Amino acid sequence: MTESKIAAIDLGSNSFHLLIVQALGDEVVILERLKEKVQLLEGYSGQTLSSQARQRGLDCLDRFGQRLREVHPSRVVVMGTHALRVASDTAEFCQLAQSRLKVPVEVVSGEREAELIFLGVARHVQQPGERRLVIDIGGGSTELAGGSGFHPDQAVSLPVGCVSFRDRFFAKGFSPEAFLQAKAAAVDALQGAKSKLTLEQGGVQRVFGTSGTIESIRTVMAANGWISEDITQDAMSRLQTALLQNRWVVQAGLPGLAPDRVDIFPGGAAILAACFDVLNIASLTSVDASLLQGMVWNFQMSKGEISAAALSELDDLRDASIAQLAVRHGVNDEQARRVSGTAELMMSQVKRDWSDIAEFEHLLRWACQIHEVGAQINSEHYHRHGGYILKHAQIPGLTDAQREILALLVKGHRRSLPGLAFRAFDPQLSRTLLRILVVLRLSVILHRSHDNSDLPDVVLETHDDVLKLKCSTGWLSRNRLSARELEIEVTQLATAGLSLEVS
Repeated sequence: MTESKIAAIDLGSNSFHLLIVQALGDEVVILERLKEKVQLLEGYSGQTLSSQARQRGLDCLDRFGQRLREVHPSRVVVMGTHALRVASDTAEFCQLAQSRLKVPVEVVSGEREAELIFLGVARHVQQPGERRLVIDIGGGSTELAGGSGFHPDQAVSLPVGCVSFRDRFFAKGFSPEAFLQAKAAAVDALQGAKSKLTLEQGGVQRVFGTSGTIESIRTVMAANGWISEDITQDAMSRLQTALLQNRWVVQAGLPGLAPDRVDIFPGGAAILAACFDVLNIASLTSVDASLLQGMVWNFQMSKGEISAAALSELDDLRDASIAQLAVRHGVNDEQARRVSGTAELMMSQVKRDWSDIAEFEHLLRWACQIHEVGAQINSEHYHRHGGYILKHAQIPGLTDAQREILALLVKGHRRSLPGLAFRAFDPQLSRTLLRILVVLRLSVILHRSHDNSDLPDVVLETHDDVLKLKCSTGWLSRNRLSARELEIEVTQLATAGLSLEVS
């Protein structure tokens, strides 16, 4: 057993989740994530859990128990949510669960659950001072919390969830009428809670969604080409129209939807649609942080291992995560700094003409920092290995969309341009990402020597799709490898409709 490891178990109404992390100073590294679809509320009758649902839950905990052997019992946190809040036989189930896990089970209130979810998301996005609204649609309830910092000003729990709505409105299968009834019920519940959230006070700068329900909705929208990153009002409207016009046989599955979520998707979609309407949400960012992460951070604060003040003083979590990834994969820090310096210089030179790239400077900075992340696997195709690592890595602080873009930049920073990959984004974003990638590619070529012996003085000028790269006198003749690769780059960029002149 290792004292620095922490385990959190969420006994949710739809799924049970296990998270095991290794605490490393102010950061944590995820060692294990397990999820099992238990559906405690299935067959719920007379305020008691069905014997089948209860047994599914206990069997799941038996399996989790094997993985918990390496974690000291004093560092395991187990929390029950909506299903165990409403069931009359909760005490009996918790006693059986505790006998299997050898640790106590705490059933938290809906408001406390919302607070912990907010903490998990706040630590994940790490934007000090930003006022945010966090929405989590679970199996039996929906939690909302609003505020800034790490502790919300308001926290609300509503008895509307994707599993309970399935049983209530879609027991006989999907129909447009049932969807409208489910949405109306969610609207009624939200109207009653809207005043408690007092969202108008101070405004909400960003809205975040967490849970499998919201992520599955985002995936379906992306698979249909309606969004590239955030869930928008327009995409929400398109989804509702598709459902209400029976464009899909919902029971047979939807494009981009995992088979195990087919039955609960309509209820979750109805609840999120109600949230957009009642709370007047323009866009929502899906994040991979939830109650589990909040439980871990709350545990550390309760044990004095880290304070809320210390959390507030930490650097941007995203920067810390990228730096940690670079160290873990042995990235050459000096080369990363050289490439970053030139990329930063060129960005400053082209931002006036390419004004659209300004908001993506952080992605370029991270890409420069870890563009060689795959080099220790195989030097010949390290850009491909790097792209794969980033596509599948756990990078706390980054949204799934940011991680996908970063993977694309790293994979495309040398050799052939990944033209097909850009088609996954809308035309405007695709154009912007291509420009970011060009700056990265040129910076890498200019630093092919991997040393400080002959650093180039460069000026990059742009006018729409025409680029002019000027190097200091004699530099190209002294650096024949870079000169040759710049000649090839002229041809590569031409395939993307960009003209490059080098002198």
